[in-house]
Amino acid sequence: MKTETLNIVGPLNAEAGQRAGASLKAIAGVHEVSFVDSPACLQVSIDDKTATRAQLIAVLAAAGVQVEEKKNPHASGSCCGGCGS
Repeated sequence: MKTETLNIVGPLNAEAGQRAGASLKAIAGVHEVSFVDSPACLQVSIDDKTATRAQLIAVLAAAGVQVEEKKNPHASGSCCGGCGS
C-alpha cells in the first residue's frame, strides 16, 4: 500500500473534488481518497500492485481534472542522501 499525492492544476471546488474522488474509487486497488482544497490536491491510498499513478491521472483527465507532473526530488541537483539514490 502506498499514498499518491496528485496536485491539481488550477482551483477545484469541494464538489468537483468529491466527484473526482468518486471516479478514483472506482479503480481496482484504490482504497481511500481524500481531497485537500488549498492547494488543491487528492491524496489516494492505493495497492501499488493493482493501481498505478498513470491510471489515476488518466481517470482524472477523463473527468476534466488536470494533475501536475510529479516533481523529481533531485531536480535541483541536490541530494540529502535520505532515499538512497
